[in-house]
Amino acid sequence: MRPGEVLNLERGCSAYDETTGIWTLTGRHFKGVKDSDGNKIPEGEERKDPWTVIDVVAGAVDAVERLHDHQLLFPVHLDPANPIGALSDRPGEARTSRDTPRDIAAFITWVNDFCQATGLSEAIPPDPHGAIAPARFRRTLAWHIVRRPRGLVAAAIQYAHVCTQVTLGYSGTYESGFPDEHAFEEWLARLDQLAEDERLLDAGEHVSGPAADRYRHRVREGNAKFAGRVLTHHRQARDLVANPLLQIYPGRAMTCVHDAAKALCRVFTNQGSTRQTPDQDDCRPSCQNIAYTDRDIAERETRAQELRLLTADVLAPSPRHQRERAELQTLQNIIDTHHRGREA
Repeated sequence: MRPGEVLNLERGCSAYDETTGIWTLTGRHFKGVKDSDGNKIPEGEERKDPWTVIDVVAGAVDAVERLHDHQLLFPVHLDPANPIGALSDRPGEARTSRDTPRDIAAFITWVNDFCQATGLSEAIPPDPHGAIAPARFRRTLAWHIVRRPRGLVAAAIQYAHVCTQVTLGYSGTYESGFPDEHAFEEWLARLDQLAEDERLLDAGEHVSGPAADRYRHRVREGNAKFAGRVLTHHRQARDLVANPLLQIYPGRAMTCVHDAAKALCRVFTNQGSTRQTPDQDDCRPSCQNIAYTDRDIAERETRAQELRLLTADVLAPSPRHQRERAELQTLQNIIDTHHRGREA
């Protein structure tokens, strides 16, 4: 949710569906809301689809509702430093995004003072990135989706008990505006990845596999073209992240140098974009888009060692024994080919 959407939530906005076990919030949204003549509607409009949330959020809404009798969850009149009379020149009733960083800082101070007075250890440490502004919460969610393997699942884990459908519903439509945050964070992650990949290539990392040459080319050219580039709009991030030079996807003990024409997996086309991405859960060993870095081979060697121990079990059922021996042989062939290429 955008900060303005949160600050305009009203009493009774949360609801629980007994059938699905899902909590939702209803509220207003403002971005892109226009009348039939194309004029912006300042008061926004009721969001067609409610936000899906977790029970912690519903509990927070309930707590705020018990703090006061105002219709808005975050009314401006709760600020003891600014009595109502001092705000008579301001027509709005809700707190503003400008107030929120100060509110958060005051809350952190209150918690830390309480912990110190009562001897509790749950004090909130200083944030290394400075004051906490409300816009950072959306970027935090985008960061965890992009920077963690299997992003959607990682988002669910990061936010503890969040069903994956929360993330899908949240980022699945451009009405939410969240794909902009996701694209920008993905752009930054790709640049970080390219920089690290080039550093390792310069340090002598070997790359094998059918897509090894494409991998080296994209890493070098991608860094030369995009390193240090400054973006001024989310639209630029969405366009640039689709550049072929950036289509490198680290996977489980392999790296996909994606070319849709050669892909053997399922290929997805992103909503509202011509960009195509691979389904890494459907990766095929014979695909021409695969490359193996030394990091990938290290993972395969670990797995190979596990399989050697399993295949040494003489009491294992024959079907399992044969399956594990076949997997071990496949892994060993990839490992041996990689090391031979280094020696050559």
